[in-house]
Amino acid sequence: MNLLTYKSLIKLTVLVYCGTLIYLVIIWLVGLYDLQRALGNLGPSPTFSIISLKHCGSNMDTKVIVPVKNSKAFLVSAYLDERFSPRMLRIISIVDQASWTQFYCHFCKGSKAISTRAEVAFHPENFGFPYSTADILCQVPLEAGVVSSVSVTVGLEPYPGSPFLPIRSLKRVSSGAFHRNFTVCISTLFGNYSNVLQFVQSLEMYRILGAQKVLIYKSDCSSILQKVLDYYSSEGLVEVIAWNIHHHLNVSKSWKPSLDPGDVHYYGQITALNDCVYRNMGISRYVVLNDIDEVVVPVLHNNWADMMSYLSMGHLGTESFFFENNVFRHRVVGDDSKFDLWADVPGVNILRHVHREPLRFLAFNARKMIVNPRAVVRISVHNVPWQMGARLRVPGSVARLHHCRNDDDLWVRDSELIRDTSLWKYSAALIKNVNCVISHVLKS
Repeated sequence: MNLLTYKSLIKLTVLVYCGTLIYLVIIWLVGLYDLQRALGNLGPSPTFSIISLKHCGSNMDTKVIVPVKNSKAFLVSAYLDERFSPRMLRIISIVDQASWTQFYCHFCKGSKAISTRAEVAFHPENFGFPYSTADILCQVPLEAGVVSSVSVTVGLEPYPGSPFLPIRSLKRVSSGAFHRNFTVCISTLFGNYSNVLQFVQSLEMYRILGAQKVLIYKSDCSSILQKVLDYYSSEGLVEVIAWNIHHHLNVSKSWKPSLDPGDVHYYGQITALNDCVYRNMGISRYVVLNDIDEVVVPVLHNNWADMMSYLSMGHLGTESFFFENNVFRHRVVGDDSKFDLWADVPGVNILRHVHREPLRFLAFNARKMIVNPRAVVRISVHNVPWQMGARLRVPGSVARLHHCRNDDDLWVRDSELIRDTSLWKYSAALIKNVNCVISHVLKS
């Protein structure tokens, strides 16, 4: 490579990084503007009305996705988020960007409904689909006192029988240690999912690495995988969220409309991720966000706790950690039959596939995250559009995202793949754990 070509590559690299930085700053400013606009519109003393409502709050809706009558909006969960403004209620929602209307929040105090105007703040990434993740924000009037539920309507007065959502607190459960150190968020399980072996292997890897809870947003799966879910749920490792968005919207199975048209991106994945982060804000020290065929595998350490301690100590003030996606082709076998196990279990055996694609030079390489949930305001699939604190791209020498799947970069020949057996250091524990699950679930 001559000097001129080298200088050109340096300039191009600088331009790419500068462009990325400018994009992140713009996203952050847009988010800040949305919140300031919403807070400004709500005002320091929001207008409210008080009406009598028989059995106010008695119609508590326990479904995860609740339609708002006479609108193209769906409520997911409500959180009292006082990080930016006292008594601010944030309702994670899915809203049609083109036809949303004025919303009102209703709170119960005895037999009275106290109503106040709400504002809608859309998240910046919807990948071109009509519906987007949004925050419906409303200030809880002081007159409402301590609130435990909320209803949202398009009218100033709640409808008879209006469904109410429970309001969750974001505060720490206790002043001592966190209830959990690591919680994994998996979104979303759909399409009669039946990759049983890789599913079990991923869950057992999360357990080995230090996860104490895995939240799975499930739309659909095979009957055999449902047995596995039931086992893990009864054991306490897994919590299944019934993500029935396909009952309300024409969901896309892809990340952009040109690949699979629909109302909302990838089964509402971004909304599910935001809900999972907020659900665990007061419970878990860290939240791990990846798909079920992905595992953050430490290279320098043996578990997530040691890895995160190392990263946090070396990068004070960092609240989100991004791990580079390494695609291990499940079409290519490289274990010389060393791990040729579980032949009667449907799915991919990740121990057998140890050849990964090289990262693309000067191109987008996806990353997944481990975050401090208390620092997150909005999250997306591969980035955190709005957060407090710094962010870090974790070097591949420290940890990698192990993603065992079909070919991603079709330009890379099998002979150009990189052999990487870093997962094998967990093989003994993983085999033992998987055998235990299979004997309990699939052999019974």
